[in-house]
Amino acid sequence: MKHSSLITSSFRSFMVSFAITASFFAYAGPGHDHGDEAPTATGSASPRVSTHSDLFELVGIVKQNKMTIYLDQFGTNEPISKADIEIEIATDKAPIKVKAVAETDGTFSVTNDILEKAGSYALSFTVSAGKDTDLLAGEVKIGSEPKAAGKADAHDHGREHDHAHTPWAKYAGFAALALSALAAVWGLLRWRKRSSRTVLTLAASALATFLMLPSESAFAGPGHDHGDAAPAASSDSPKRQPDGSVFLPKPSQRQLQVRTIVVKSEAVAQTVELLGKVIADPNAGGKVQPLQAGRIETTSRGLPNLGQAVRKGDVLAIVRTTVSPIERANQGAQSAELRSNLELARKRLARLEQLEGTVPQKDIESARADVQSLGARAALIAPSVSTSESLAAPISGVIAASNVVAGQVVDAREVLFEIIDPARLMIEATAFDAALSSNIAAASLALPDNQSLKLNFSGAGRSLREGAIPLQFRTSGAAPLAVGQSVKLIVQTKSQTQGFVVPTASIVKNPSNQDIVWIHTGEEQFAARPVRWIALDGSRVAIVDGIKADERVVTQGAALLNQVR
Repeated sequence: MKHSSLITSSFRSFMVSFAITASFFAYAGPGHDHGDEAPTATGSASPRVSTHSDLFELVGIVKQNKMTIYLDQFGTNEPISKADIEIEIATDKAPIKVKAVAETDGTFSVTNDILEKAGSYALSFTVSAGKDTDLLAGEVKIGSEPKAAGKADAHDHGREHDHAHTPWAKYAGFAALALSALAAVWGLLRWRKRSSRTVLTLAASALATFLMLPSESAFAGPGHDHGDAAPAASSDSPKRQPDGSVFLPKPSQRQLQVRTIVVKSEAVAQTVELLGKVIADPNAGGKVQPLQAGRIETTSRGLPNLGQAVRKGDVLAIVRTTVSPIERANQGAQSAELRSNLELARKRLARLEQLEGTVPQKDIESARADVQSLGARAALIAPSVSTSESLAAPISGVIAASNVVAGQVVDAREVLFEIIDPARLMIEATAFDAALSSNIAAASLALPDNQSLKLNFSGAGRSLREGAIPLQFRTSGAAPLAVGQSVKLIVQTKSQTQGFVVPTASIVKNPSNQDIVWIHTGEEQFAARPVRWIALDGSRVAIVDGIKADERVVTQGAALLNQVR
């Protein structure tokens, strides 16, 4: 019975300490959140004023007591760094007039303590830039309206309540733990003479109470949140809106160098795209080929390099003729025979000349003719055993191709050098429409980086080549082209249509692979528009559907704007 009463008493001590401790540590005030719900990151853009006219576009961003003003041309979005800006701020009292100060980064700034006070303020800007002067009006909302006296926010009240009660709950919990420990020690002292099983029971009671002690972070008062708050997301950064438009602040527009144009509908030519190849002008190009096989020898100036300018008649290389041993032996034998015959003819001529008057004159003249003939034949045969050929430039231009090195053995009619005039190249294209040759108004060559080169139509063939008609165009000047290069031609026909002319860089692709342009709909807002377009040349296109007149189309920075997410 005594042993049972000991266990019962120990159990009672444990339950009492458990109840006291649990009651203190489970305490939490109204609004307490025990869950793991992630806090929502919130953020708002800095207070700003946005306004525009037919001349200017202005955005003012307020931070503390300073307003940074971005002034741009309305049509082109080009920054204006030199201007006089006077601002009038309407207040409950007399209006405040200040003048903006030009900054080194191309912006303007205004500093006034009124910009730190919450409220809505009407602003008027008098802008003078060069010969242009305009008045712009806008409104800026700073902060929130002041709270009425006696109407404290529930969250603020909870925070005050939390600060008042949380330390007390924390210390009361530790006091309950100490009370449990004292109860366990008292039981041990009273029943120290009892069995070891009883002692173990009391020790387990104290240990269980100690393990129930939560970490310091578990103490919470009213309105306390256990989660780690995420940093607020800034709304001053570029971002894609739910409707697909893009918010691009003025500082980002300056960094991306966004430019626009105000589009107007106009008559444009219908175009056709053709594939072509660069060829050399036959009147301004040439090839250098040897007439005989031989070995290459250099001149005193060496062999010409690629791209080197040469003049007509310049010796580019020397070909030393090479023959086989049998041919060389035959040529030597023939040369020796001719020399022998020449010697005999000369002796015969000398004898006849001594007998002049006694022999017919015709015999003397025949012998003299034989001597001359044999001498000429011997003179021609002797150099053929070891002769050379000078390779001269047929035209003036630059070396486009060089296929020789010193000591190289080449064959007859092998192309060793190609010479072209870079300012007189031609483009050859093929068209499957026979009527196109009589409907060409102009043509241009599409070059990299949205550049173009004007072409002049030269003529069209009258016989089909692989089922198409060859067309030839001449370049209007020097261009970074190479003979044999594949190129794209844009041929403008005499037929016309209505469209909006914009640079090729304005056309970008959306995630659905549609062709779009970006429209500057607001001072810091841009909207995407799917469009249909035709190419006018290598640097311009005409939008025939998707936009309206007087809209501002982004012409520079569209690719970067399209990447904003």
